[in-house]
Amino acid sequence: MSIEKNLRKFIREEIARNMHTLDDSPHTFEDFVDYDIQIDGDSEGGFFLTIFYLDKKIFPTTKFNSREDAQSQSRLVIDNDRVARMNKNQ
Repeated sequence: MSIEKNLRKFIREEIARNMHTLDDSPHTFEDFVDYDIQIDGDSEGGFFLTIFYLDKKIFPTTKFNSREDAQSQSRLVIDNDRVARMNKNQ
């Protein structure tokens, strides 16, 4: 194939790929609909994290020093819970 044909093929593939998805932002752990992440601030500057799966508490309410720490912990908890549930169903 010539360089021009290769380039045209590449451009067509990229255009087609981009037309399939209107929202190409990445999916994160916060997008899982069965999980409910609650991060609430307190008057002392801390943040309380509670996580539910299908309305059942899977992580006890815990206090963190920052919202970022609470979000990081919620990601770890949800990742571990999802892996455990997938392995349980095998």
